[in-house]
Amino acid sequence: MATRDKRVRLPALGTVDGWMARAGGVLLFFVGWTALASVFPENLMPFPQQALGDAWELVQSGQVWRHLAATMAAMFWGFIGGMALGIQMGVFMGIDDYQRKFLTPHVILSLSIPHISWGITATLVFGFDILSPIFATILVVFPFVAVTIWKGVENIDADLLRMSKSFELSFGRTLRRVIIPNIAPSLLSASRLALALSWKTVVITEVFAAGQGMGYKIFSAYEIIDFDEAWGWAVIFMIVILIVEYGIFKPVQRKVFAYRQDADFSMLS
Repeated sequence: MATRDKRVRLPALGTVDGWMARAGGVLLFFVGWTALASVFPENLMPFPQQALGDAWELVQSGQVWRHLAATMAAMFWGFIGGMALGIQMGVFMGIDDYQRKFLTPHVILSLSIPHISWGITATLVFGFDILSPIFATILVVFPFVAVTIWKGVENIDADLLRMSKSFELSFGRTLRRVIIPNIAPSLLSASRLALALSWKTVVITEVFAAGQGMGYKIFSAYEIIDFDEAWGWAVIFMIVILIVEYGIFKPVQRKVFAYRQDADFSMLS
């Protein structure tokens, strides 16, 4: 008589649908939050449903949109500026040995400086103006972008670059036809890193260098010991990040790289 195999077979993780994996991660986040909230006093750390209720009250009050718009504007221009500067430096470092040696110390020093130091410097220069978070974001973002693009350019087949020189292609045409198509995954990876750094830098700088914005409101709530409002602003901020990531960035990624379905972008997801 055959013995029935009663062992439970778990599905391989690689076969789990992507959205199920993300939903599992979000569920685990809320479980961890609930566990921590049950340990800390309620007035210091509310449960998730309480924080979501506080966030909804802030939305209904109408004060969210003005501060959210200020944070988004600073984040957008800081992101654009950091990407433009970092891509330019990364390309030059990747194609020219002299410029690599010239620019590397600047990039290394910028990477080692704490983010908050750039925020303080920007405040001293621009005061309580939107230029402060924009300037600080550019200085934080560009070295990370430069290193990512630099390594992407170094991985381009050297024969392609030599062939461009032999055909006497201009730098602009070499950039459009050879460099950018070959570093497209590096560009996307750098942009996602830059976006994450932009969020953090803008909010940190708004804490002490702005009169409006999400960071300013979170710190103002903590100053008057209104932790419920502070958690409400924090929840709104997290929801906005998820909307930007999965509502804007992911669809753009799929559309831009639709012609390269053979490429492996799993490391970017």
